[in-house]
Amino acid sequence: MNSKAVLISIHPEHVAKILSGEKRLEFRRQWAAQPIDVLVIYATSPVQKIIAITRIQNVFRGSKTHLWALAQEKGGGISRKQLFDYMDGKDEGVAIELSRLLKLKDGVHLSSVFGENFKPPQSFRYLTPSELERLIRLTEADKSEAPPLSRSDTKQERQYALFPAAQ
Repeated sequence: MNSKAVLISIHPEHVAKILSGEKRLEFRRQWAAQPIDVLVIYATSPVQKIIAITRIQNVFRGSKTHLWALAQEKGGGISRKQLFDYMDGKDEGVAIELSRLLKLKDGVHLSSVFGENFKPPQSFRYLTPSELERLIRLTEADKSEAPPLSRSDTKQERQYALFPAAQ
C-alpha cells in the first residue's frame, strides 16, 4: 500500500458532523508538508477512539475569508465565528476536503494500533506503513455505513476505493 496517512484529533461534536455528512471540510491552523492521502479520525475525550478513516480529496490553503467561502460552498460544518476564532493569529489556514468516508462501527482504541503508552496528537501524526496496515486489519470487521461525502461518492465507491490495494 502506497497511501500516506495521518492520525488527526478532532472533538466529538465535529466528528459527529463529519459522520453525518454535514461537515465535509476539516480546518487546520497548520498541515503536513508532504501530500497525504488518508486521514484517520480520532475522536477526543470522552470518546477516545479512532472513529473513521477518510480519503483526502483536496487541501486548500488561504486566508480566513477564503476558508469561510469554501466552508459555505462545500460544507464546513462550523459557523463563521468558530472558524475566525480558531484561525485567530494566523494569516493563513488549511481546509482539508474529505471523501470516501469509512465509519468504524465500534471504533478502535489507540492502544490497539500504537501500543499502551501512545498519546493522541495535538495536531496530527504521520502513520507508518505498518501502523496503517494494522489499522486496516483491525477495521475489516468493524465497517459501518456512512453517508456519501459528495454527490459522486456512492456506497460502492466507498466500499472499494478507500483502500483499493487492501481489497
